Amino acid sequence: MLGLFIDGTGLDRATRRMKRKVDMPSFIRGVTSGMVPVVARYYTLIPYEDDSRQRSFLDALRRAGLRVVVKRLPPKGVSRQVAVDVEMASDIVAFALGHQSFSDLSEYTPSSSNTDQGSRPARNTVSLAVKNQIQPAGGEEQGTKPSARKEDRSTSKSEAVQDQEKPGSEDVNRIVTVVCPSRDLAYSIAMVNELGVDTVTADFAQFNANDVLKSAAKWIDLSDSETIWRDE
Repeated sequence: MLGLFIDGTGLDRATRRMKRKVDMPSFIRGVTSGMVPVVARYYTLIPYEDDSRQRSFLDALRRAGLRVVVKRLPPKGVSRQVAVDVEMASDIVAFALGHQSFSDLSEYTPSSSNTDQGSRPARNTVSLAVKNQIQPAGGEEQGTKPSARKEDRSTSKSEAVQDQEKPGSEDVNRIVTVVCPSRDLAYSIAMVNELGVDTVTADFAQFNANDVLKSAAKWIDLSDSETIWRDE
């Protein structure tokens, strides 16, 4: 059982340095060795103000079978560090411990307000799966029908099978594959490895950190691959 966790910020920085663009479906097949991940999550930072190109990119990630977790950068003039390491570390450890369902607090979903052709993108219109609203006793968001909530969570092929497996089953071999992790994830990956879960990190040789490289049982050098790139 494979869980795929992609640091989109790290991947973007590496590919920009290489001046190449990833073909995401091919990339996923490459880092998973053709296995179908039961969990596939992509973590990235997005601008404070929405951008039509950014939304198109996030939508393409969802079509490739990835659940997208986003955090907003601060507005211009505000000095604040933003990273996705906490979200990634939490999900990696949770998957290693037998879970396949994660918080959708920061999960990206297409905003219906931007679907009209010819309309000007509105500021801060990228929607997240969960809003900052008071939850009623039934557990659903206020003003949201249960059927609509369920439809949002069924959009990813990779996690559609999560209810078919029972978390914590001892006879299930779990594999955690982390793509372009930051050095701050080295501790979480090493801990998961100590728990007996197979761990794989995939990164580009010239950009990876030694402590991250040593934390996983296996490392994939993406620099040697010619099948993950988009034809220019």
